[in-house]
Amino acid sequence: MAAKPPPSVTSFGLNMVGVAAAMVALYAFHEGHMSGPGAVIAVCAAGVVPIVLLDLLVLRVHRRATTGLDWDRVAKPDLARVGTKLLGLAITIGPIALAYWVMPEYGEWYLTFWSVLRRFGLALAVFAILYVWVVDGQMREPRDVYWQLGRVVLGHPSDARKADVANHYRGWLIKAFYLPLFIVFTHNQLNGILTYDFGGIRATNLRLFHFLTDLVYALDVLYATVGYILSSRLIDTHLRTAEPTMFGWVVALECYMPFWGKLFSPLYLHYDGIGFETWLASVPTMRWVWAGVILAFEIIYLLATFAFGVRFSNLTNRGILTNGPYRYTKHPAYIAKNMSWWMITLPFVPSHGWVEALKWTLGLAGVSTVYFLRAKTEERHLSRDPAYVEYALWMKEHGWLRFLDRVRGVRAVMYKAPKVEAP
Repeated sequence: MAAKPPPSVTSFGLNMVGVAAAMVALYAFHEGHMSGPGAVIAVCAAGVVPIVLLDLLVLRVHRRATTGLDWDRVAKPDLARVGTKLLGLAITIGPIALAYWVMPEYGEWYLTFWSVLRRFGLALAVFAILYVWVVDGQMREPRDVYWQLGRVVLGHPSDARKADVANHYRGWLIKAFYLPLFIVFTHNQLNGILTYDFGGIRATNLRLFHFLTDLVYALDVLYATVGYILSSRLIDTHLRTAEPTMFGWVVALECYMPFWGKLFSPLYLHYDGIGFETWLASVPTMRWVWAGVILAFEIIYLLATFAFGVRFSNLTNRGILTNGPYRYTKHPAYIAKNMSWWMITLPFVPSHGWVEALKWTLGLAGVSTVYFLRAKTEERHLSRDPAYVEYALWMKEHGWLRFLDRVRGVRAVMYKAPKVEAP
């Protein structure tokens, strides 16, 4: 087996150029006392534009066969076909818009999301038309799922392939659920960094630790959000496949609002603990060491997000990652995040008695189990892609946690799922 992992869909080094630009923008806006939606958008642009440009100029992602585009031929967009595709786009977005309007969940808390739509809605509509026109002229197989849906509306249901349509709507449902959520998270958390007051930071408190934790999660949701936005064949970030099983959806969605905050956390997987800050309050040096280890896990989690570049998306395959933290384990983000939670809360310390400690420990163990199940369902889904099969088999020989596969008796045959063609 080769000493190096299979090629990755992204370049970790090029992604870090964008991250550095985002950090510079955050510092400049903070020092200039600039905050609010405009500043947040500017920080996002600073962190994303360099990655997109480097992907195009260095990696030449637009030339990859996986885009389904042929830039060597003369563009031949078909007006009737483009119109049919736009009709397909309309019947894709229409039900989602209706659901946003009807469901009480998408009310006051999502005002930032609605503000973004009002601000950029017209520009997005114009861009969608131009995008469909350009892509249609370069596609090797232009009768894509949007065309198929448009043909259904025009009275030709036999032109639609059920598997393509099902995968298409699953992908859009994923985007519809996560994008509003992450837009709000990004605004709130980046704006918190831009307005942060460093005046109260002392060696005797952990304000610096809390700021760095906030920074980690602010940068995390930045790249998660742009990942959902920048799904495009032009830069090879389009959806290949979406999670096809209900179980895969359940274990992923329960980790996010509103399911986590209103249902699973308070009613089923509740946990608490003394917290490391209180537990080590009398030993400040040890408390800082402990905080440093937690921060190290959080940084690993963040580096796993950076590895995606502008391709982050839950429950989907938008290209296989094999670099950054994914060079060492298949699930660096899940491992690091869960380790940090155990170290932060310390549910097993009997601060309120052994019975309560056992309940809290089982609660957090339940959360970790959910992430284990997320990892397994993701592996099953991605194993439909031969590139992931190659990566998974390489990791069985070279991954840092390869001994776990041997303990569980996992066989190579589990990665022999049939290939599913990208829509």
